[in-house]
Amino acid sequence: MSLQRVDGVLVACFAAVVATFVAATVYTQHRTREIEGAALTIQGDAAPSIRHLANARAELRRLQLLIHRAVADGGGNRTLEIESGRALLDSELSAYRRLPLFASEAVAWQRAEASLAHVNDDVGAVLDGLRRGDEPAALTARDLLDSDSEEAGRALSAGIDANVAAASGLAGRIGTSRRRGAIWAVELDAVGVLLAIFAATLALRISHAHARAVEELQHVAERKAGELEAFATRMAHDIRNPLTTAKLAFDDLARNPSLEDKPRRSAARGSRAIAHAVEVIEGLLNFARAGARAEPGVTSAPSAVADEVAAVLRARAEQVSAELQVAARSSARVMCGPGMLASVIGNLVSNALTYVDGATARRVGIEIDDQGAEVRVTVSDTGPGLPPGVEPAALFQPYMRGPGARGRGLGLGLATVSRIVEAHHGRVGVDSTAAGCRFWFTLPRASDGGSR
Repeated sequence: MSLQRVDGVLVACFAAVVATFVAATVYTQHRTREIEGAALTIQGDAAPSIRHLANARAELRRLQLLIHRAVADGGGNRTLEIESGRALLDSELSAYRRLPLFASEAVAWQRAEASLAHVNDDVGAVLDGLRRGDEPAALTARDLLDSDSEEAGRALSAGIDANVAAASGLAGRIGTSRRRGAIWAVELDAVGVLLAIFAATLALRISHAHARAVEELQHVAERKAGELEAFATRMAHDIRNPLTTAKLAFDDLARNPSLEDKPRRSAARGSRAIAHAVEVIEGLLNFARAGARAEPGVTSAPSAVADEVAAVLRARAEQVSAELQVAARSSARVMCGPGMLASVIGNLVSNALTYVDGATARRVGIEIDDQGAEVRVTVSDTGPGLPPGVEPAALFQPYMRGPGARGRGLGLGLATVSRIVEAHHGRVGVDSTAAGCRFWFTLPRASDGGSR
């Protein structure tokens, strides 16, 4: 199976797993809403309706009993009790009327309303007869009340039965929804698990194949690295030999008493420049051999390295009429070899000299300061600063050349600075203002006993 096809199968499997999960969730939520809706209907409609109808039926029986006692006693002080009982009956009926009706209880409630209207009339007639002392009229009204109360009671009971039946139906729907939801959820989860197992098995096979490919590539990379190291060693040897010859020639000129003072100083500067170049080449070569890692135990003093770099680049500074100063406020050593450190500082100073060329004020400064467990080196210039729209962090990326970049470089100088500093567990950055740029880096301070 091709890699593209395997990728397609994996994507399809993971999409199916997600789909089954989403489907299970959506279906469960749907069933949950159904259950919640049925439960709320029972709680907010059927149960209160049953309670109010049962209370109304009880109040109706109580009112009927009070009227019988009042008629038997000839009225007396039971009129107020009858009015209170009728008010309680009306209160329960009013609360019931505010609730929604099921379709099955609508007919029962129509019967109940008609019977209750007759009951209300009968109660009024009984009270009127008792107040007038007309016992025959009160007795006649009482008998009518008994008949109408029985009919109203049966209608209220029918309403209770309708609500009980509706509640039972809703409870049955709750049970059915719960069972169906559980079955569907289990089935969808099972499908998702099977798909996940298949995808995991396929991914494991791909992982093993990838591991084998990585191992093979690593072997190829190690072989190529060995070849590259041998090539770099030969190149360094080939470059170092003519540089050494040139340095010897400059040394002879510098020691020649027959030359004037200025040519001897120039020869001495040339000798220092070649020595600096050889040191940088050897440092970079050692850095490459170590796999772009710091050499353990190798240290150097930034103040001394800065002085060497300034001595080598001062001639270039004079060419652009720039002032190159070193302000070393620390003599501490750092965990970095002198060749590597010279490459970092040299790159930053060369970059600064490029950008102060043509400026009104032309100054480049190298500052070395203690910062506790670190030593900070800052290279500042009075150039134009960073162009608008250039992110400081992007300057340290390989091949990054901002708008208006000067020189003919490839954009690798600052990238090399960043790589060397970070490989030695340091930090690098830049601050830009209208007065120029301040490139800085920090390196861990070396403990006593390090080698040069």
